[in-house]
Amino acid sequence: MSLIPEIKPQQSVELLKALHILTRDGKINQDSRRKLKQVYHLYNFIEPLMLKVLEEQKQLTLVDHGAGKSYLGFILYDLLLKEYSQAHVYGIEFREQLVKSSEELAAKLGFTDGMSFKAMSVEEAMRSTDIPVKVDITTALHACDTATDDAIRFALER
Repeated sequence: MSLIPEIKPQQSVELLKALHILTRDGKINQDSRRKLKQVYHLYNFIEPLMLKVLEEQKQLTLVDHGAGKSYLGFILYDLLLKEYSQAHVYGIEFREQLVKSSEELAAKLGFTDGMSFKAMSVEEAMRSTDIPVKVDITTALHACDTATDDAIRFALER
């Protein structure tokens, strides 16, 4: 059990350190407290939806647009989806270096079976054959410019 109230008991401390939410010595990084609260708030909103999809069809595909460092995707996967072999999170981010960093972190944590990262815009994701035609949940926590509107359009089409 975690001694830090903001950290959920089943949360990977290694993941939180890699995302710089926790310091090396396991204390909460004060600059990241707000981001963690935002991600947990969205997790609490999405968790019942994810569980419903998993119960009904035994699989789930989630696409996170404008993923950045993939805070949301990693936390959704770590807290719930890693327990489901038929769940997959796709992080869509146009900055290749962030995609590469996310791929490396997923490999380090053993999350590569359930997480993929694609260096592309939302518009490119609309046409991509690397992402399933049917997607169950689409997120865009901090998508910039028109990316939120594009993510909504992606969700409606996929």
